[in-house]
Amino acid sequence: MFVATAQDGNEHVYPIAFGYGDSENNLSWEWFLDSLKGSLGHIYELVFIFDRHASIEAWISKVFPYATHTICCWHFTENIKKRFHRKDVTVIMGKAFHAYTEFEYNWHMELRNLHQNAYDYVIDVGPHKWSRVHCPERRYRVMTTNAAECINSCLKFTRQLPMLTLAEIIRNILQWTGGRI
Repeated sequence: MFVATAQDGNEHVYPIAFGYGDSENNLSWEWFLDSLKGSLGHIYELVFIFDRHASIEAWISKVFPYATHTICCWHFTENIKKRFHRKDVTVIMGKAFHAYTEFEYNWHMELRNLHQNAYDYVIDVGPHKWSRVHCPERRYRVMTTNAAECINSCLKFTRQLPMLTLAEIIRNILQWTGGRI
């Protein structure tokens, strides 16, 4: 199941679109993102946050070329943990992700003194993709894909149901919550 979400100024999560595909592959992502664009049209200052899945990044770039493409800091931190096996590196990166000013960001990015390979890795990915201060558009407080994960957790036990039943459950949840999750 594919989910696109948004968050309002009160930090309420709103699902924008759901889609069902056979797997997370190029064709499924292309279909879902084309359908999303058909529903949304062009939105100025649109920011996508995703988990660095190659198909997602490729198709967001193709379907929404003028949107800002950023990565989920939680998923990125997990990748750093797996790659470098250093908790201190992930703690420093967490602070750099959330920095509001260039000074604060530079203070935390003294990572190069702690672990040069980790520093090179995060710089190669591109601070504009993961750093709040370097993002070309405003990410506000949204740094992760937690909104979509929230919806996924609400529907965790319903995924084995027939699609029409699942769609009815989603409709009921959205009506019950007033569209907010």
